[in-house]
Amino acid sequence: MIKKILVAAAVAAATIGAQASTNLVSNGSLNGSTSDYIYNGAPPSVTKYYGSVPEAAGTVTDWTGSFVSITSSSGPWGTPNSLSGFDQATFGNYIAGVQADGVLSQSLDLAAGTYLLTWSDANRGANQTYSVSFDGVAYKSYTTVGGDGWNTESLKFTTTGGTGELSFSGDTSFHDRDATSFIDNVSLTAAVPEPASLLMMAVGTLGLLAWRRRARA
Repeated sequence: MIKKILVAAAVAAATIGAQASTNLVSNGSLNGSTSDYIYNGAPPSVTKYYGSVPEAAGTVTDWTGSFVSITSSSGPWGTPNSLSGFDQATFGNYIAGVQADGVLSQSLDLAAGTYLLTWSDANRGANQTYSVSFDGVAYKSYTTVGGDGWNTESLKFTTTGGTGELSFSGDTSFHDRDATSFIDNVSLTAAVPEPASLLMMAVGTLGLLAWRRRARA
C-alpha cells in the first residue's frame, strides 16, 4: 500500500511538472516580421503624429494589436541586441515593441486556475509604462526607462477560465512616439505545486494512515 502511494505521487509529480513546463503562448519569441521593422497597425497616437501609418503594415503570427515588429539588430530602434542582458540564442532575430499607446495581444483559451507569465522587456526612447492584462483584467503596470537593458519580468494571475486576450498595453497618457517598451520571450505556464510538494503530501498521507491504524489498534 505504501509503495503504491509513493509511486502514484511520483507519477503525478512528473505529469504535473510536464504540464507546468508547457508554454501556452504561441510564437512567444514574436517571430514573423518580413522587414527591418513594420507596424502591425500603428498605435493611434503614432498614426496621429504622422498623419498616416508610417511604415508598411504587416503581421506577426498569432499576435494582434497596434504594435511594432522589428529585428533585434534594427539600428533605427536603438539596436536592441546591443542592450545589456540580450542573448541572441534566447531572444532570436525579432522582438516586438509596445510604442506609445500601442497594444500587443494574443487570444488564449485558458482553464480555470493560476498561471505564471514571464517575459523580457527593455526600452527605446522616452520612458514608457505598460500594463499586463488577461480577459480585460489589468493585473500590473511596468515602467521601462530610456536606454534600459533587458530585464526578466514575471506575474502570477488567477482566472475563472474561458477565452480572453492576453495583452501588453501602452499607457494611453504617453503620446511620445519614441516611448517604446520592447517585449520578447513571452511564456505562460500553469502554476502548479512543485513535484517535491506533491511527494511531501504523499508522505503526510502515509503518516495519517499510520496514525489511523494505531488509533484502531
